[in-house]
Amino acid sequence: MTQNLVITGYGWLAGYVGKALAGDVNIIGTTRSHEKCLALKDQGIEGVEYTLGDDPEVVCRHLSNATLLLNVPPGRKSTHLETFTANMTALIDAAVSAGVRHIVFVSTTSVYGDSTNELINETSATAPQTESAKAHVAIENYLLAKRDQIDVSILRLAGLVGPDRHPARSLSGRELDAGNKRVNLVHINDVVEALKKIIGSVPINGILHLCSLSHPKRGVYYVDAAKALNIEPPYFADTENSPSGKVIDAHKSWQLLGVSPQYSDPYSMF
Repeated sequence: MTQNLVITGYGWLAGYVGKALAGDVNIIGTTRSHEKCLALKDQGIEGVEYTLGDDPEVVCRHLSNATLLLNVPPGRKSTHLETFTANMTALIDAAVSAGVRHIVFVSTTSVYGDSTNELINETSATAPQTESAKAHVAIENYLLAKRDQIDVSILRLAGLVGPDRHPARSLSGRELDAGNKRVNLVHINDVVEALKKIIGSVPINGILHLCSLSHPKRGVYYVDAAKALNIEPPYFADTENSPSGKVIDAHKSWQLLGVSPQYSDPYSMF
């Protein structure tokens, strides 16, 4: 029997995952839009109209012995995320009751905050500063407490880059500070390779980092990226200062996955 992969929040990242795994697993994707459900059907994906907070039964009917990929971001600027967190934990509870085999949660390296200059590995303590990061930590902890019942994989992603998405575009022409801060990025192709291993092989229970292996200063990197992309470069103050800011160390995670990231250097991402 073909394995079910249920992806909540079928957006940009899910589109790449779905394309890579098409034919290997039976993909069900949730979306808030009826039109998007129809579009997913045309791609060979079963679309389920679902908004976080709705009755999860429409999702749970697909979850027996399945993998559930939780990919519903709360929004960086959102505040008062108690309802979001409660709805996510309720969905998790419903999934466990429905017999889900494996839950993969797409989290973020922002759970470590921005006030450290340390090398951060998978066992480093979290220090969330934004409401979004705090919500991610709460959901992570809730899931990790379920590991006696199901397999749980927490993926802490650095800043996402793809063929149609690079942060230099949103920074173009802006005047910014902290040019000496280190860059932590990951390419969508490497994320997809990691997810193929996590979903298709023996699940890795616990926390994984998905990040490139080098970390240039952002005041140098984003100027170079803008030039390569033929857009107006940003201007950063403090670029000449010694490098500062956290470094997300993903070496152990890539090794556990048996993946050599194709985009280990952010300069290969544009």
